Amino acid sequence: MREEMVIRGGKIVTPFEVREADIWIADGKITRIAKDSLPKFSQAKPSVEVDAAGMYLLPGFVAVPDAPVYRLRERNDYLAGIRGFIKMGCTSLVDTFYAETWMNHSQIEYQQTSHFNSPIDYVWHVGLDARQLEGGEAGKWMKHSYPALHIKAKFAEEISSINWETISGLHPSNKTILHLHVLPGSQAREERERLLQNWLAATRYWKIRTVLSDSAAGHNLAEADPYYHIFRIKREWTERAMRQMYRHWFRSLPYIAPLHDVQLDIRRSWYGDEELLCLLVRLASANVAKAVGLYPKKGALLPGADADIIFLKKENWLTKCDVSTILNFSEWHFPTSVMSNGKWIYRDRRFCSSSVGWGRCLFDTKPYTYVI
Repeated sequence: MREEMVIRGGKIVTPFEVREADIWIADGKITRIAKDSLPKFSQAKPSVEVDAAGMYLLPGFVAVPDAPVYRLRERNDYLAGIRGFIKMGCTSLVDTFYAETWMNHSQIEYQQTSHFNSPIDYVWHVGLDARQLEGGEAGKWMKHSYPALHIKAKFAEEISSINWETISGLHPSNKTILHLHVLPGSQAREERERLLQNWLAATRYWKIRTVLSDSAAGHNLAEADPYYHIFRIKREWTERAMRQMYRHWFRSLPYIAPLHDVQLDIRRSWYGDEELLCLLVRLASANVAKAVGLYPKKGALLPGADADIIFLKKENWLTKCDVSTILNFSEWHFPTSVMSNGKWIYRDRRFCSSSVGWGRCLFDTKPYTYVI
């Protein structure tokens, strides 16, 4: 039988507005969003009702940790790490797997077993060195349904030596997205800039969608393609990106930032409280879900989307923090409750012990579908 639920009285936060509406959920999916004024039929089976009066309702955020989570082999350590994301309001996880040469397919699958304990849905990405980015290696991972390759590079020559024609030939059918990570080292600033420019030029010419982790590049959009180039903003640049999004409210700006990277100096109040919530949803939920290929299943409160919902008390929003410091959202765990696929995983600031193992591995991701 269908498990039905209705959440009444809350204010729904979207990337562009806040509005009052009720949310109907069936079998873990959102089925209807509207301001309910219809009479109840006594013959119908009553749905479970959740009172969300005084609450903001946000779509779940997408966690993109800097270090792989699957390497936490101890169960309690693993659950502690995932629950830290949940306390921030993350309902999806992107983990990057780095295969070693001695691993065969069975050993690779064994490395992924820690996520069998995950309370939230997760996506696998694969990490490669720039010298490994060639047709055979990339095609192998695409064949096993890995939607994204994270490429580590240190010098511009590594980018120039890639056979881009072969790589681009794999994309019409697989639509894989490439994430560039510039490794820290002794290279000068000019060398890093040359590496980024080589990458931007190659991916623009071969029409390969990419995410760049260097924040400075995202503020010169004249040299970037607004569809193929996405910029993951570093912590010290997130407020500047949010200001630009605020000034150009409906413009397509290809910025993403996981919630733990969002930092804001609240002493300079250039925003309204609800406008800031919209910017957070756009930057750390909807935009990240689009870049990963999960939108609109994740990162949105829409009919047909997974019922991943954050419950945030209005009275707690921007009221319980020290105004003399910079607000870092990774250190400020604000949700009252968190729902994943229509089930409670964190309610009234307590974890639901039965949620361990509820998370699904998501395969049908499409990083090429949406403009950010």
